[in-house]
Amino acid sequence: MNRRLLLAITIALAAAGCVRERAPAEDGAAPTGGEPPATAFRIRGAGERLRIAVVPKGTTHQFWQTIRAGAESAGREFNVEVLWNGPKSETDIQDQIDIINNFANQGVDGICLAATDRRSLVAPVEALMRRGIPVIVIDSGIDADVALSFIATDNVAAARQGAETLGRLLNGQGKVAVMPFLRGAGTSDEREQGCLAGLAAFPGITAFSTDHTNSDSAEAQKVMETLLAQHPDLAGVFACNEPNVVGVASVLKTRGLDGRVKVVGFDASPAEIDYLRAGVVQALVVQNPFRMGYEGVKQLAQTLRGGNPPPKRIDTGATIATRENMGDPEVRKLLFPLESR
Repeated sequence: MNRRLLLAITIALAAAGCVRERAPAEDGAAPTGGEPPATAFRIRGAGERLRIAVVPKGTTHQFWQTIRAGAESAGREFNVEVLWNGPKSETDIQDQIDIINNFANQGVDGICLAATDRRSLVAPVEALMRRGIPVIVIDSGIDADVALSFIATDNVAAARQGAETLGRLLNGQGKVAVMPFLRGAGTSDEREQGCLAGLAAFPGITAFSTDHTNSDSAEAQKVMETLLAQHPDLAGVFACNEPNVVGVASVLKTRGLDGRVKVVGFDASPAEIDYLRAGVVQALVVQNPFRMGYEGVKQLAQTLRGGNPPPKRIDTGATIATRENMGDPEVRKLLFPLESR
């Protein structure tokens, strides 16, 4: 081979190696100079045990615990040690950023993240990718398309489906309050948007948004009490997450208004299922958090072992659960995801 050509190839390969082994940025600093985040990572051996961190928006609600169960199931299947930690509150953006940076400094192989804020987490994710730590975002997205994949419910479509269910329950008439939970969180914004769009298909329904509740059921109770005082003719509520459903339903049950004010909401905690069974809540938009956690860890593991990159978007689906269909096998599997695992 021509020596000059051989030298050129050697230099090119060395340059490629430098890109793949780029020195870590300090403390998750935001990228500079306008360079795109790295997309190539050190490939691990098939038998090498991986360490993948899963960082939810919070840790207390049943939804997050089901994500954890899915992640740990994938960990057992794909030889991954799953590290789990999240902020104490879903509103604590800086706490979540500190957690992912701490995991990065511990040398984890990848991070699976549900973002507390769609804008504030962009720079930290870019920094992780630049450090050679691949990130998959689950459940709650970020504004920039910088992660390997986004694995979640199509929240706009799912909320529209729930809103149409509520519209039919009300025979297309009445006043409906839409209760979002966290300003700036992708899931909250998208569900509010989808619900209002779905209700717009019913000319006889007047829909409006309430204050955000910060994913706190006690705060949702306060918002609901204010709603009933200001709108005694309220016909329905669309509650955009688990704490909102629980807060709304507890007020209606206490006041003896269950069934008179129709409630459709998101998620499927034990308390929500009890309210659904009792007729206080008429329908739940049930996601698949187990699959979110499972796919997040699975896709990272396969990528780190040299497999094909995951699709940029994986829709984990949503199903409307009612008191009438909650015994159906496929619906029951979503309502009780840990029952047979």
